[in-house]
Amino acid sequence: MINLLMKYLFVFTCLVSIPLFSVMANAEEESTKLKHVISQGSGDINLLLAQGNKAISPATLEALRLQNNGLLMLGVDINEASSGSEKASSQGVAIEHLTLTVVTAQDTYIFTEFSTKTKCSLAKIDSDNRQFYYTLLGRTGSNSITGSNLDGTSFDDTLKIPVNIDLSTALSIQLDIQLLETNEDLGDPEEFYDYSAGFEDLALLTATDVDFLDTQAAGREEAPLVVLTDNPTSVASTVYYPSSTSYYLVGYEDQYPQLGDYDFNDLVVAYRVNFGLNEEFEAITISAEGYLIARGGSYDHSWHLRIALPEGSQADGSYQLYIPPGGTSGNELIQYIDTSSGVDITLFNNTTSLFYDPASSFTNTLWDSEHILGHKFSFEISLSNPVTLENMPEAPFDPYLYVHNTNLEIHLEGKSPVMAESDNISKGLTSFSDENGYPFALVFPEDWQYPNEYVDIGAAYPKLIEYIQSNRQNQVDWYKNGVVSGVTKHKKVDWAW
Repeated sequence: MINLLMKYLFVFTCLVSIPLFSVMANAEEESTKLKHVISQGSGDINLLLAQGNKAISPATLEALRLQNNGLLMLGVDINEASSGSEKASSQGVAIEHLTLTVVTAQDTYIFTEFSTKTKCSLAKIDSDNRQFYYTLLGRTGSNSITGSNLDGTSFDDTLKIPVNIDLSTALSIQLDIQLLETNEDLGDPEEFYDYSAGFEDLALLTATDVDFLDTQAAGREEAPLVVLTDNPTSVASTVYYPSSTSYYLVGYEDQYPQLGDYDFNDLVVAYRVNFGLNEEFEAITISAEGYLIARGGSYDHSWHLRIALPEGSQADGSYQLYIPPGGTSGNELIQYIDTSSGVDITLFNNTTSLFYDPASSFTNTLWDSEHILGHKFSFEISLSNPVTLENMPEAPFDPYLYVHNTNLEIHLEGKSPVMAESDNISKGLTSFSDENGYPFALVFPEDWQYPNEYVDIGAAYPKLIEYIQSNRQNQVDWYKNGVVSGVTKHKKVDWAW
């Protein structure tokens, strides 16, 4: 009888233990709402303390980090006042900086890198200069994460922090975060992305809940000037044209097809381009920046930069125009770039009104004129599919001038008209040098000194004639030997701000 009872107990124990083991083996970490919040734009967050003063073990954070491929993923509940262009269905803040501090028995580790799904070009308080900051977007209401213990709470967006150490033995894990205080006097987008007296809840997220929030993209559709940060792959290296510290200078003669005064200062622009490359050395981003340097023409222009992409390429990005310090002319702009047919961007439009000297009809071309700072541009584009460098166009690309008065484009030699609305093709003006080989657009190094007003470039640089007449074989450095009295005194230190 005793033996029979022991046999039944053994069988019962085995039957009960099998499902219990199975449940434990398949158990998953859950997203957890943290105790501390971001308040008044600042947050001092203990990542080992959950809502209700419940402890979170370092092993739990390590499990979540591994589940998210080496990232600590935080959910953020946007809780901003619906003022200005913010509203219940779309609200946002920007992150100025954050620091994650991990203390172990062996060392203290500091992490400052982070990202979100979106960014925007914004000016800080008391500044007019804009730059890109990561943003967090959301909306009012309960967007609960289903399948977790966050049901009934409203979480909107995700914050990604790369962490490359094991967190399971950490003694403390602290996050300090500062939101950006924007210059609301500029209106949108600064007014939208300001932070108010509200507070932002935070949660540690599982990979499933990260996907849920990223897919719902709360508030994104109605937010102003959203730039998505996802690229096909991350940028591993960058190649610059002409270099990371220098610019091309391009000058034009806008009387084309006539030589005019041929002083090559009707518009002078500095620009630099860089390609972000993946680990296979394929281009996945295109960025550029530049300045208005001089305007010695009475005609009105628009200056374009064209970077041809292989057929079928797709991209998206944003462009920004900056007003120079102390400047009042023109407007500061932020806008999307349509790159469905390649990169061809109007970077400086209506130059006579954008870039003028109140004391003269010309800007920075008279020999005794005081230097006027010109506008600055920048743009950033992400390619949907990587492009090998062999399939990207060669530098200095296609910087061209559109002259409103004549309805004609002016390109570098060897380039072709590209604007459907210009008269170049209908008038047979598809070559950008005259019958004697004199060009109407030239690119130079940044230290080139353009001719003063009314000084023929051949008089300012006497070796140019031999260079032209030798079919570009002799005196190839002609632009280095200018007549001091004939060229501008202004240099890079004057125009690069």
